[in-house]
Amino acid sequence: MKRILRTVAGIVAVVALSVTGLTSCINADGDWWGGPPTGWDTFNDSRLGGYWMLVQYNSDPVYQSDANYLYFNGNGYGYYYYLDNGYREREQLRYWCQGSNTGTSNYQINIQYEYSSPLTTNYWFTHGNNTLWMQWRTSGGRVQTYVYDRINYAPW
Repeated sequence: MKRILRTVAGIVAVVALSVTGLTSCINADGDWWGGPPTGWDTFNDSRLGGYWMLVQYNSDPVYQSDANYLYFNGNGYGYYYYLDNGYREREQLRYWCQGSNTGTSNYQINIQYEYSSPLTTNYWFTHGNNTLWMQWRTSGGRVQTYVYDRINYAPW
């Protein structure tokens, strides 16, 4: 299940980048590790700050033993925690937020993982900003939804 979720997340990241209307363009060379591309109207959303545990993928629950985790420091940097063949892994990430006019939310987050392609997805909060929803539509029209709950600590 862990490997499946990571594989699905990677595939979804690639698909999400190819979807028009829900994603933003990346600069010509596709690399925005050092900062958002020139001309992007970005901001840091303080509600993202802290640790998040994946609890649901589409309508399926994700159990703690299968979860991945995100950490956002509130200033564009963070970490992605996951298990790979039973080994605890952590990679850096960069992120920027921007307004969205897609209808599913008012905001998008652009995430660059250390070892993966950038991902742009709609996001919103529920439960007093303690549940983070990320959603996009694949090129085939299927809606993908990841739900994260806020936690108080790093998983490892």
